[in-house]
Amino acid sequence: MINRKTGMKAGHIFILSIILFLSGSCATKIPHSIMPDYQDKMPTSIAVLPVQNETTDMDAGGVFRPRLYSIILSKGYATPAVAGVDSLLAQKDIREAGQLGSMTPLEIGELLNVDALLYATVTEWSTTCLVVYSSVKVGARFQLIDARTGGQLWESEHEVAEKKFGLDSDDMVDNLSFAALQGYEPYVMRLINMTFSTLPNGPRYVPSKGGRGCLGP
Repeated sequence: MINRKTGMKAGHIFILSIILFLSGSCATKIPHSIMPDYQDKMPTSIAVLPVQNETTDMDAGGVFRPRLYSIILSKGYATPAVAGVDSLLAQKDIREAGQLGSMTPLEIGELLNVDALLYATVTEWSTTCLVVYSSVKVGARFQLIDARTGGQLWESEHEVAEKKFGLDSDDMVDNLSFAALQGYEPYVMRLINMTFSTLPNGPRYVPSKGGRGCLGP
């Protein structure tokens, strides 16, 4: 006869094992949507536009953009240099992301001579420090728009965060140091890598020799 308490304990361990397995699984779901016939309408070239910033940190967009340029290249799409994009946009009096709405995607695509446009918005860029708890959080929203039709090809919105807890004096010091010394760049790269794993590789994609492991949120 199975002891009731033993059975309950075993059940709790089983459930906890499932939770730990799922939390560490490579099958982490990144919220996104993609046009069903993306392969048929796949762009060969994508321009990375100035990044919209909804946070209070003026530098957030500037940290994202060069890394977005790199990920687009690595996924096998041609992409014009950021400086060249900005130079052409400036000819139309567009010098920041908030002014992109003055032209349609078709007009911008023709100006930049690309098939698609990557619109990006930084939605979260924060550090929280409460002595016993500290965290760093970065979030963003991405849209890939077909510059030939104006339709949306792909979109995704995600955020990553790291948290530290501690109640004793050593942990409190560690928490304060963690919040004070953390740079945002590693979290931006983690966010971009995770999010763009949902975007199919482009026509110029060349697999890297070294494989990548799982990237946790």
